Amino acid sequence: MRWIAFFLVALNVVLFSWHMLVAPAPQMNSGQNSLPQESQGKRITLVSEISPEELPAQKKSSGLSGESFEVAELCTLVGPLTEEYQGEDILQRIQSLQVEAELRDIEMQGQMRYWVYLPPLNSRREAYNRLRELQSQGVDSYVIPKGSLENGISFGIFSERARAESHTEDLQGRGVSAQFREEPQTYMERWIVMPPGSAESLAIEFWRQLQDEYPDLDRRPNLCSEVLG
Repeated sequence: MRWIAFFLVALNVVLFSWHMLVAPAPQMNSGQNSLPQESQGKRITLVSEISPEELPAQKKSSGLSGESFEVAELCTLVGPLTEEYQGEDILQRIQSLQVEAELRDIEMQGQMRYWVYLPPLNSRREAYNRLRELQSQGVDSYVIPKGSLENGISFGIFSERARAESHTEDLQGRGVSAQFREEPQTYMERWIVMPPGSAESLAIEFWRQLQDEYPDLDRRPNLCSEVLG
């Protein structure tokens, strides 16, 4: 019986050695400690968690190119101010509360116009010679004195595209190589401009009282780059 006991002990030793050499090492749980050491402890910040005052300082990345850009800043416009005293009154109220603001004349986009014209000629003399020819044919026109169409011939500016097209076709039918182009009409308005965050620092009661005194007053956001030159 003794040799049987020795045989069983030897067999156990062989099986234990085979298990240690051949069996795979246990794998780590993929749900724990899966981040590299340097990544642990960091947190992704959502846009919804960033306050408006922090947004301008944040940067976005395009990923592939690595190009980055800053989020556009928004200023607040209060106006338009048709009377000079209105702007001075409101500005003093805002500044008395230690809030930053300033008066600015801003170029506003108006209605689109359509200019029917003859392209610029080589000289002023040539332009006036052509003008006399056109007027002798009964074509209402004048020489354009300055600007991008200087020494060209104008046949009128229209508020409706259809009328400009019709007039152009009529002139072309009479042998005049007329053209037309869009001319955006602009005008100046006076507004109070407040940098980012300034308008939000004023109480709701302040804006309500201002609206009661000046019912036509408007308050709107606008890109700072367009109003602060």
